[in-house]
Amino acid sequence: MLPIRKTIHQSNTIYDTGTKPILVTCDDLQDWVCKHDHVAKLVNEIIGSKFAEIWNINTPEICLLEVSDEHIPRLPERYVQEINFRKLCFGSLLLKNCTQIDDSSVLMFKDKNFKTKIKNKKDFLKIALFDIWLSNEDRNQNNSNLFVDFSDLSEHKFFALDHGEIFNSGNLKHGLFQISEDESIINTELANVLFKRGAKLTKIVDEIVQNFYLCASECEKALTEIINLIPPQWGIDSEALENNIKKNLFNEQWLKECEKSFRSFIQIKIQNK
Repeated sequence: MLPIRKTIHQSNTIYDTGTKPILVTCDDLQDWVCKHDHVAKLVNEIIGSKFAEIWNINTPEICLLEVSDEHIPRLPERYVQEINFRKLCFGSLLLKNCTQIDDSSVLMFKDKNFKTKIKNKKDFLKIALFDIWLSNEDRNQNNSNLFVDFSDLSEHKFFALDHGEIFNSGNLKHGLFQISEDESIINTELANVLFKRGAKLTKIVDEIVQNFYLCASECEKALTEIINLIPPQWGIDSEALENNIKKNLFNEQWLKECEKSFRSFIQIKIQNK
């Protein structure tokens, strides 16, 4: 099971997103972003985070959170449902030296000195393929859910977080369908700043695709162990979930479709520029 952290004082920070996550400080004296949404979304967060680790994609440390009643924020103008905290919540370690990528931050990447400090530039495309594979509709040009970590001044890194909308926003039981190019970070100005068409890009894409099949295989091997991290009190049918993921995510046809979409998006949005 994931570690369980307990809050130590009331939170006064509510993030202005649809699910209204809150910022909490816990008994480990660390700050965690607490998500208290429907359990299906929280399950997706666990699965997406652990799969990202297997892919060697930077993503925050996670835990389960026990939020005391007296620590639930009660701000009239930004109301949260107190009943959501009657269960264990999902925690993502706060990234303190990071900036979320948006239209304004793209200017940083146009600076040659800054761009040379991005040592894991290929991870941008790896994350794009990761999202295609998991049918993540929530990382795109309007909402990147992608951060740059400045902890090391000589080496900046991409971090991916927020996996609650994988599986076509939770429709796994109905089967997966491919996200569109508009729902991919490949369809962003940043993609064209980072990558130029040519033999070098082709080589990068081929390497990522080759590794994709290996990563998918490793995720399948770890699936049972990952599902066992889901707390029993969430009432998830673990066997049905595992069967649905195996049926939809690891079959050869789906993997080939993901590769095809990935190559197609790059051809349309980068190589044709």
